Amino acid sequence: MDFCLEYEYLNDENHIFKSISYEELINDLNNFSTGLFLIGGPWCKNCQAIISELNEIGKKMGLSEIYVYDPRFISVFKEIEDLRDCKTLDYKLKYYQLVEKIGFKSDELVVDTLIPRIHIPFIFGLKNGSCVGYYMKEYIKDSNGLHVDGETTDQTVDFTLHITDLINKILSQK
Repeated sequence: MDFCLEYEYLNDENHIFKSISYEELINDLNNFSTGLFLIGGPWCKNCQAIISELNEIGKKMGLSEIYVYDPRFISVFKEIEDLRDCKTLDYKLKYYQLVEKIGFKSDELVVDTLIPRIHIPFIFGLKNGSCVGYYMKEYIKDSNGLHVDGETTDQTVDFTLHITDLINKILSQK
């Protein structure tokens, strides 16, 4: 994926994003990996909004990569599917494994399941294979900066503080 072509607000050819597959993400969760992960994709206006700031914060904090898993894919029937919709038993099992490994809890569930629904962008940190925290606020970006849809108060500082805290948890010696 060419992130600069896919994300309108990302103008850094030396960005630190790396696309990963579902299998690579699960492998990182199972094999004690450490890093910052984004679940989302360029089709999401909220992911578009935060991508540049996320890159900038990651670089300033010394990360060499931020891993990006896009839950959307082309099915065998040539249709766009989203793993989070759990349309087949296989997708339910894969999505459940992801949610379980991250330790994500929510009162909102995927339709016709007892599996918590992850909203995107979903940013989480792994330290030695354990999730040390996550952040999933849905911002839009315009002349007011980053803000929740329907509000005008710039939330860029709040976003920066949360992501910085998450990266500090990843980088800590404990």
